[in-house]
Amino acid sequence: MENSPVTHIPLKTSFSIEGRFMDVAHFIDGRSEIIREGHNIVTDAGLGLVVGALGNLTNGIAQWQVGSGDPAWDTAPVEAAADRTALVIPVFMKPVTVSYWDAANNRFSPSPTDTIDVRVVFLAEEANAPLREFGLVGPDPEHVLFNYVIHERISKSENFNLERIMRITVRRAQN
Repeated sequence: MENSPVTHIPLKTSFSIEGRFMDVAHFIDGRSEIIREGHNIVTDAGLGLVVGALGNLTNGIAQWQVGSGDPAWDTAPVEAAADRTALVIPVFMKPVTVSYWDAANNRFSPSPTDTIDVRVVFLAEEANAPLREFGLVGPDPEHVLFNYVIHERISKSENFNLERIMRITVRRAQN
């Protein structure tokens, strides 16, 4: 084996992680309204959280954190960056529910799929502030920021519950 050639095995598959969110306001008069939809950016630290969860080294997403962000974003919006490690101005954090999601049939699934549905409801008395940013975070005590979103201001008040839904899909990338 002194001069044996090294065998190179080419990459046969790669994956992508996509997150899509929806904000729904549930008003006290019974009306519900989708107020925003969009995509997130998975943070650099979030990739480590994914790998740790695959290896059973850490738990995955545990809480949803919302923040006021920078008021200057109201007139000069900025893009979220993958190197972000924390919200700019955190306001409130709440545990999430995580379930498998069947995207083809638009419903929850009892068996594993390529998508998880992560959701939380901030009740009327919770997180009442101007909200401009959010992120899903890992468990205590580190609260590793998995993803990050900067959005137009939501004037959260006691007039409505804010339901936030994030669907995270892992797909095989085209090679």
